[in-house]
Amino acid sequence: MPQRVLIAGTSPLLAGRLAARCLAAGDRSADAEVVLLSVVRSRPGAPAPGRWELAGFVTEHGSGAEGPAAPDAGRLTVVCVEPDGVDAELKTWTAEQVWCVVPGWDRSRARGTRADAALAGSLLAALPGLGARRYVQVGQDPAPDDDRARRTCRDLERPAVEACLDSGVAWRMLRTAPVVDARAPALGECPPGAHRLLWALDSVRAEVADRAPDWFERQPLRVAGAAGLGLSLLTAERAAGELWRAGAPGDLPDGFATVPRPAPVPLTDVLARAGAVHGIDVRPVPDRADFNAVDRLLDLRLTDVRRQAVRLRGTAPPAGPSDAAQAARSGGPARGTPRSEPDGTDTAATGAAQAPVPPSADGTGASEGAPSLSPAGQWELFGAVRANGASPDAARGTGGLLQRVVDVAGRPLVLFEGGTGEGPPLLVLNALGQGPGFLTRLCAHLVPHHRVVTWQVRGTEREDPPWGTRHQLDDIDAVLEAVGAERAHLLGWCTGAKIATAFQQHRPGAVASLVFLNATFRQNDRWDGMDTKYESDLAAVCRALDRRPEKATWMLDLLAPGAAGGSGSPGARDAGVLGVLSRALADEVRRPFRDAEVLVRYARQLVDLWRLDSAAQAPRVAVPTLFVCSEFDGISSPVRAREAARCFPHARYAELAVAGHYAPHDRPALVAELITEFVRAPREVADLVRYAEITWHIDTEGTAR
Repeated sequence: MPQRVLIAGTSPLLAGRLAARCLAAGDRSADAEVVLLSVVRSRPGAPAPGRWELAGFVTEHGSGAEGPAAPDAGRLTVVCVEPDGVDAELKTWTAEQVWCVVPGWDRSRARGTRADAALAGSLLAALPGLGARRYVQVGQDPAPDDDRARRTCRDLERPAVEACLDSGVAWRMLRTAPVVDARAPALGECPPGAHRLLWALDSVRAEVADRAPDWFERQPLRVAGAAGLGLSLLTAERAAGELWRAGAPGDLPDGFATVPRPAPVPLTDVLARAGAVHGIDVRPVPDRADFNAVDRLLDLRLTDVRRQAVRLRGTAPPAGPSDAAQAARSGGPARGTPRSEPDGTDTAATGAAQAPVPPSADGTGASEGAPSLSPAGQWELFGAVRANGASPDAARGTGGLLQRVVDVAGRPLVLFEGGTGEGPPLLVLNALGQGPGFLTRLCAHLVPHHRVVTWQVRGTEREDPPWGTRHQLDDIDAVLEAVGAERAHLLGWCTGAKIATAFQQHRPGAVASLVFLNATFRQNDRWDGMDTKYESDLAAVCRALDRRPEKATWMLDLLAPGAAGGSGSPGARDAGVLGVLSRALADEVRRPFRDAEVLVRYARQLVDLWRLDSAAQAPRVAVPTLFVCSEFDGISSPVRAREAARCFPHARYAELAVAGHYAPHDRPALVAELITEFVRAPREVADLVRYAEITWHIDTEGTAR
């Protein structure tokens, strides 16, 4: 009877590669049945692959020129489950050998650590029921100076060894550095190191090109802090081969092994080649003194890349303890020295062996400092990653939403809805006078994870009657009834934030949480010096038009905004090209200013909204509240939004660096991720989405940080 191998992992890329190795192995496991259990929570910007997609990946990548022969897909079963469904799924299987693939590659460290620990715990608890005789755990090989990752790795390995010893199961603890693979983006993965670097360049290029397509033809992109550092470019195929040889069924003793890192490639060389693939002139500079906004954005997104980099031989080490001293202090080994057990004990104490990874069958060798990818190989790989990372234009159509019309107060209300997420729907309140185009990209990233509903805000079209704040609350009531929901998460963009707050006071039980994007909390007769220049000009003109509507024609040219953010808060640096309006929003921005009659209606809606004192309502808001604002928002004051957040009892305030008023359009995946994690775990969102370009200011009790 053929044995069954269960390979469960939080990395479909690495777990899939191992499954291909197992199926195509030419040893005693040649007849093995493989169950590939992919445990990945899909999220905006990183959709988890489906079972058919993952099965195709395993079949395809077991037959590459540098890999084994094509595997027999008939012996493969692929199961994709959410993390909370692992325990139930494991009860339906038996397996002689169990692989737990938890390399710690999630972009969010806290989220990744939790997911890896949960999967490892479920597998270890299920070993007796599975009938397993052998357990192999694949964890991360941390960068030399990354003490936090080293502790996390030990915290995963220690209970695994103890559980296997208690149950009499043979075990192997393996470690691997982050890998590079052309198909990683297609599988929703972005491992640390080279992939994060490629993502950073591509994301910055896309954000700039959305405003000025030829900008990089005229401007270089400057990078600091890369000198003397290198990245190890370990291919996923090679890592899987080494891991399989170190943990495959056989008579190998219990113990530890690490896939050696290839010789590091200078980070400046990697940046130059990756930049050329993206059509960007990347230039190393000694410091950040002359950085513009685009340079700053890339610098923030390279933070994690620098953490993964290693110091090149022959270069001066950074200030601080040497590698050996650092290793002694952290309880881990220095590079190139024998390693002890993850808990600091000698291997003889447990009878375990420190086994090297066996030499590879493909002749590449397994010694420390083995050759890295050639320059030609890097060009080919970086180009393939970019090609596979290309995504459809999310701005096309209505973001995956279907349109329908409902009758409210005897007049039609146009709804856009889509998605099938569990729990209360997400009601998206657009800004007054605006069409759905501003939020199309954001909705496209939210629909796979939530039931999303938005609508055409009324009151500015010629056929609309006067439609004040009270009428907007009635529309929300009608939308809830139309979609058959008793409660909803309310997401308010710009002026939608004040309306969402008012509705929560109107019907507290109908609101599960509040999310405010680039919110304006301006109020009439409150002169606090926090207005942006645009807010001040808009308020003066709207008050004048409310009294003298016949002045609208000559005021049209005074109001239409031509920038996405300007300089933002007082004293902020210039946003440069990132302050230019996205070309996709040009028509949307002009919508309330297209003629005199529409402008008067819009002005009167704003004057009515500014009478609302949201600050007085805020202390009575008992639901979790998330503020997402932008450093360079020159439309809605981020300073006032931060002050408003302090009035909400259960608020979080996140500020996006080097972003403008239209951040939900410019960075839809990041904003959607913030929303998704907040809805799932409002009190933990600041830990789950802690990236270098986000500054968290307010904790769950409304206290300034």
